[in-house]
Amino acid sequence: MHLARYAKSREGRVRVACDLHARYAWPSSKAKMDPFSYICVLTSIVAGLAVTRLVSGFGQLLQTRARTPPYWVHGLWMVNVLLTIVITWWVQYRWRNVPHWTLFLFLWLLFAPLILYLVAALLFPTNQDDVVVTSWRQHYYANNQKIFALFGLTFAIDLVDTLLKGLTYFLSLGPLYYGSMLLHITLCAIAATTKSPRYHAFFAVFYLIYNLGMLGSNLLRLM
Repeated sequence: MHLARYAKSREGRVRVACDLHARYAWPSSKAKMDPFSYICVLTSIVAGLAVTRLVSGFGQLLQTRARTPPYWVHGLWMVNVLLTIVITWWVQYRWRNVPHWTLFLFLWLLFAPLILYLVAALLFPTNQDDVVVTSWRQHYYANNQKIFALFGLTFAIDLVDTLLKGLTYFLSLGPLYYGSMLLHITLCAIAATTKSPRYHAFFAVFYLIYNLGMLGSNLLRLM
């Protein structure tokens, strides 16, 4: 009788343990991650590193503003690049319905975040880069050629990226899309070749207004 009670109680404990395991265990290995989610893991990491570089750079500006004078155009481009990273990451969601993925498509999606990370690194070098910044204004104009050559490349990437989604989709965006991309490529080419403070101030403000308009008109809805 004692043995029967023990066996019964033991069976109950095993049943309870199995129920708890079924309720709180990790999902079954049969549950598969879709290719788009798998690929976006790495692109999101790269975009996150770029954001981290910019935010830490802003902290550096605040900490060293007494001995290293900030430059408002440089600071505004920090905001512009940050917004561009967010928009680039967001619009990658348009690739979610691609049925077949290739290594080329994966590398292509990784290309724009990598370029934007390099732009962020040029805007805010770290101590490990052996770059001593004594004036953010001087630093900005010493690197404007590389910054805007890379930044202009992201708009060319956007055009090709849209075309890869299909000619019908590309044409459906209309002349406003083509014109805006070509305009930004042109503005970046000028910014890479001139050191005019007035032009760089104009471009920084214009691009901020453009980005805010993009966020307001298109990116507050699910695409």
